[in-house]
Amino acid sequence: MSQVIKLQENEIEKIKSTQGEITRLTYNLGQLEVQKSSILTELEKVRSQQGELGKELNDKYGEGNINLETGELTLIEPSK
Repeated sequence: MSQVIKLQENEIEKIKSTQGEITRLTYNLGQLEVQKSSILTELEKVRSQQGELGKELNDKYGEGNINLETGELTLIEPSK
């Protein structure tokens, strides 16, 4: 027959506390994953917008490099 030992109240409280902390951290991790997914979706949307803008500018002015400090577009000479 197995021996049964009664744990002390402070030992039980420590176990409950660590279990509660694990549950809290696991929940927080899940919330971060949801936020991460949302941010990645937004990032892809903005990258797509940037690509569309780049295509519009390329169609309007030609291919080149933009200096964001000066606002100047330096056109790239086509290869011969």
